[in-house]
Amino acid sequence: EKAKVVLLGIAQDGGVPQCGCFCERCMAVHTGKAPELYPVSLGVTDKNGVFHLIEASRTLSRQLFVWAKALGQSCEKVRTINPISSVCLTHLHLGHIDGLGLFGREVMGYDKGSVRLHASKSVLDELKSRAVSMEPFVPVIVEDKKSIELGPGVKVEFHRVPHREEEGFQTHGIVIRGKERSIFFLPDHDFYDKTLEWQKMKTLRQWFKHLSVDIVMIDATFYTKQEVAGRRKDASCIPHPSLQESLELLGKRQVDDPEIIFIHLNHTNTVINDATKQAEVKALGWQIGEQGQVFEI
Repeated sequence: EKAKVVLLGIAQDGGVPQCGCFCERCMAVHTGKAPELYPVSLGVTDKNGVFHLIEASRTLSRQLFVWAKALGQSCEKVRTINPISSVCLTHLHLGHIDGLGLFGREVMGYDKGSVRLHASKSVLDELKSRAVSMEPFVPVIVEDKKSIELGPGVKVEFHRVPHREEEGFQTHGIVIRGKERSIFFLPDHDFYDKTLEWQKMKTLRQWFKHLSVDIVMIDATFYTKQEVAGRRKDASCIPHPSLQESLELLGKRQVDDPEIIFIHLNHTNTVINDATKQAEVKALGWQIGEQGQVFEI
């Protein structure tokens, strides 16, 4: 059986609806007119049927249900995604780590040292210093660009990218490699010029080709920075590229391009509920992520 990757969430750390917000996108969820969008996360099932999680959000309960349904389980007889053998973290920000406590005795009750936790040394050291219970986890320090086997038929590589470096913690994108296809998961980074400079690449296409990946899931936090005008003193300095900027850089999909799927959507991102903008993305050959998408690798 092939290894599979399921997209468990497509939203920025706060999800949709976001706490304290009553915008039209958040209210559509509150009033049952639109589905809840969970923080970005991937569920990986290796060739032996063992489960691995990338990012651990507080909405893990609902995301495990998404994962089980995506693997073909009916709503009436949904299979529990259990046990989870490993967790990988890209960085230390809220929506990527606030589900770690769910593995402890208060909720899922995983045994001491039963889950491998793959992350950078700076992330693991900080987690140990916080109130986050590390009892269920065996910390595994990752090295930049070094391949790690998660399980049969699945390897991952952590690629460091710039993201709020002033906080002192590293951020990585993660390449998930299967026997037949590979996915680059990049939910957070600062700005394209800086990111490409770090990779010693001139263009996104050159970088993706260098990584030898078939699918790229990339940061599209905002449609434009103007959507947060009035919420921040200087919206231009928020360290995320806009979806509009990505479309301008990429243009129309070319023959040798990987699939590109936009994720990490902030609740302010108008592409969530604007059919015209969604159509523009699709017309260029790209995609907006959908919760429950399955990718055989």
